[in-house]
Amino acid sequence: MEDSNSIKTRWVGSRGIVLFPALILIFSLAAVSYGANQDPAEATIDYGIVQQDISKIEQALGLAISDTFKDTFSLVQRPKGYYLPGKGISVSFMLNIHRAVINTPFGQVRRSSVTPELKLQRIEEFKEKLIRALQENGGSFRQVRKEESVTIAAFFEDRNIPDEPNANKTIVLSVLKKDLDELGNRIDRLKEFKQRMKIVEY
Repeated sequence: MEDSNSIKTRWVGSRGIVLFPALILIFSLAAVSYGANQDPAEATIDYGIVQQDISKIEQALGLAISDTFKDTFSLVQRPKGYYLPGKGISVSFMLNIHRAVINTPFGQVRRSSVTPELKLQRIEEFKEKLIRALQENGGSFRQVRKEESVTIAAFFEDRNIPDEPNANKTIVLSVLKKDLDELGNRIDRLKEFKQRMKIVEY
């Protein structure tokens, strides 16, 4: 009569022989399923190059800010970008427009003369510089696909004296990569470039 322990071992062993191929099959199907759900184009993205491209536009925007607003305290949050596959590159930053307007390229402006109208005028002038910076750096985005976009979000906060009208404002500039490819560095087509952009202000 066979020992019950040897029968149990043989039964467990045979079950293991059956289960092992089943586990391999399950993991194989899971891997195939993951591969099927992954965008093939996404697998070819070189994120090292993406990071270099983001750094270039961050630097370009940083130069536009420092060239326009001389007061270093006006920059609340420096330009910072990220890439989202299927969407594109987004860069955002924040400025204190009240501090920014006090120091101008034409010298000091007295606080009493810093009006909401003057602040909005400076924001509008700066928006034009952002549009040109985007157009001039259009060829820098090597990994962004034609159907994706490059977006800049500029936040202007107005920390001024309480009860004074403020000029808080958000500007979002977005353009498709295919339009950057066609119109980038084409100053003669700046008007057309603006028309193709999505510009949201509130």
